[in-house]
Amino acid sequence: MRYYLVTAKCGHVGKGKYFEVDFPIKAETKSEAAQYCLTKPKVKKHLDNAISYVVEITYDEYIEKTIEHKNDSFVKAHTKKEIAEYFDIANELPLNRETKKSSFESRKERIYYLLKKYKLQEECCYD
Repeated sequence: MRYYLVTAKCGHVGKGKYFEVDFPIKAETKSEAAQYCLTKPKVKKHLDNAISYVVEITYDEYIEKTIEHKNDSFVKAHTKKEIAEYFDIANELPLNRETKKSSFESRKERIYYLLKKYKLQEECCYD
């Protein structure tokens, strides 16, 4: 058995946001370690790039990271309230965003654009 440190994107911190967490995993290969990490709770499994990277580590580092992982408040949290408390305590930890910023300044402008687009599609389909 080999020891790996898998960095994965974890969720439940807001829509389109993620937080990277290190998971110490014991496996035969890097791909097996990554697949096992995807079964863990809080990992954003629906993302194609849910696993940031996988690094092989020594046994001593594995034990150290396992202890850190078990004591991590974010990993132990079960509810949104506990996660919110964690981020109130650790404000220095940055959240990363997955979504793109909208080019529309207001909701009304976006709706007007979509209605106009759908109307043009209907005209094209029936011609």
